[in-house]
Amino acid sequence: MRKVHIDTDCRLAMTVAFRKVASRNKGEFDPRKFLKPAMDAMRDLCRERFEQFGTAGKAAKIKVIPLSEMARRYRSGALDPRVGDLTTAAE
Repeated sequence: MRKVHIDTDCRLAMTVAFRKVASRNKGEFDPRKFLKPAMDAMRDLCRERFEQFGTAGKAAKIKVIPLSEMARRYRSGALDPRVGDLTTAAE
């Protein structure tokens, strides 16, 4: 399993879009004029990253777990963080 954080990239993409709208029309104050291009920029960035990381088109493989099952796992401690339970190549 691999996890790649792209939150900073997403925030930067949205910030660039906000700044473009603000610089093109200094009197603009309608949040929708800022949010639409910002969300489009974030969507495009996510699509690009998913393709770069080889994860595009794999959402159907994700098994949906009902909320009740997740609550049961949290209560049981099954989802508690564990340190040192991963085997290393040396073992």
